[in-house]
Formats: sequence, structure tokens, C-alpha cells
Amino acid sequence: MSKMDFHISLFDDREDLNTLAKNQFVNEKTIVESYENIGEFIESGVNVYVVVMTLGYEFDEMVIRKLVDKDFKYFGVLGSRAKMRMLLRNLEEENFDKQKLTQIHTPIGLPINSRTPEEIAVSIAAEIIAVKNKTA
Repeated sequence: MSKMDFHISLFDDREDLNTLAKNQFVNEKTIVESYENIGEFIESGVNVYVVVMTLGYEFDEMVIRKLVDKDFKYFGVLGSRAKMRMLLRNLEEENFDKQKLTQIHTPIGLPINSRTPEEIAVSIAAEIIAVKNKTA
């Protein structure tokens, strides 16, 4: 994505993560103390694309709660269909804006029966590009 004029910002709460250190494709890396503060780092915008890929369901939920009221061109969450459906249903029951929740792409990526991390990455990139190039 960085080779296609996307500015990639990576946020993680695990400073010692070896894949974080090895990632040469992002434009900037930020270690956050907690995902509770993620909203301070990510601004709304018509050209802002957000992909949530945390360590687990609980962190995904925390990030969604902090970002759901912002406006993005694309907001996607990597996660199983069943867990994400349950998470979004729970948020709706807590009176989060249903319209905002329905705009979250999950599971993310085009349905190309991806199996490997590389294929999953391609399917996610393709979905984001499709959203970017969509004309109203």
C-alpha cells in the first residue's frame, strides 16, 4: 500500500514486538501506551483508511469504541465473522450509532478464499483500493 501513495501509520502497544521493528513499509510507527488512547492519534478524514488488527477481540472492541464516531473513508476490522457480528451487536445494544456500526467492514478483504497472510494482505489491499476508487 505504501507503494501506491498511501501514507501508512502503524500503532501498537507492544514496543518489543519484532515484527514492528522489521516493518519497513510503514511511514511512521507509534507505540501507544494503551488502545484506550487511540482516538488521540487517528483523526477523521475523507481520505483516511483505518484497518484494525490488534492482538485480540478485546483490544479490537476497545479500538472500535474509540474510533466508531469518527468519519473515515474506510474503517475495517480483521476478525472472524461470528466474533465481529457479536461485537457489533453488543455495541448496538449499548446504543452506539447503528449507521456508524454498519459502515465498519468486517471481516475485511475481498472474498477470494485467502489462506496465507500474503493472500489476506492482498485481499485487504484490494478492498481498500476498491473503496478509494469508488465513484458516487
